[in-house]
Amino acid sequence: MLKVAVTGGAGAGKTAVCDCFKRLGAHVINLDELAREVVQPHSPVLRAIMEHFGNGILKADGSLDRSKLRGIITRDAQGRKVVERLTHPEILRLFQEKMAAIKYRDEEAIVVVEVPLLVELGMQDQFDVVILVEAGSDQQKNRLMARDGESAAEARALMRIQLATEQKRAHADYIVENRGPLEELGIAVKEIYTKMAKGP
Repeated sequence: MLKVAVTGGAGAGKTAVCDCFKRLGAHVINLDELAREVVQPHSPVLRAIMEHFGNGILKADGSLDRSKLRGIITRDAQGRKVVERLTHPEILRLFQEKMAAIKYRDEEAIVVVEVPLLVELGMQDQFDVVILVEAGSDQQKNRLMARDGESAAEARALMRIQLATEQKRAHADYIVENRGPLEELGIAVKEIYTKMAKGP
């Protein structure tokens, strides 16, 4: 099994790259989706977050208000560490479960994992290949505003708490430029997939 990490700054286009890999036949795991899974209503993780930050972190239906939580982690470094301490162990547990299930079904699988904070969390050594997705800062900001309904200031704040792209390049086996049309992105991803499928 080949374990591939796709990382990059917020709004760089990691999910678009993973979608390309999925269409080519790779298994894809998204850690952001696992993060949503661990904070479902009535989950132990959500209860722990609520106990720390109060009921104001919840929506009227009892689910986590992700926009409020994002506001906390972009403004408050200590709050961000609390959220990471409460959520990351359970996210990693689910991640390992999914990896094991894929390996059980297909030992030759190429597994592509979207890991936004790969280098920040020191997870790069858990993967055979690291792919860094890059885009212009204005492109990232505009994508975040369109995707999440963020203001320009909120989008910039989220981008600031992540490592600079230059610091991530040292850990990358491949760099994918996502500054143009999706067709160009698809071509770049296919080239990488073909190389990985051939093996060393």
